[in-house]
Amino acid sequence: MYFLDIDVAFDSKNQATGFFKSIKPELMESYQRSQTKIFLKKNSLNIKISAVDKTALRASLNSILKPLILFQELEEL
Repeated sequence: MYFLDIDVAFDSKNQATGFFKSIKPELMESYQRSQTKIFLKKNSLNIKISAVDKTALRASLNSILKPLILFQELEEL
């Protein structure tokens, strides 16, 4: 098993909550090779990913990072 634990800090609780709400539907999907959990803590998010192999871990990480980068770019507009 492979594990990844990431904390992502935002400028405000509203930003953290906004991203949390936008990514939540993605996390409702069920996958055989990985599991992702996300926790809202004030103005940050804690993301925990567990996977059976490196490929599944990377895929799960990418499924979080791509929307996170897009969310950040939209906030900067």
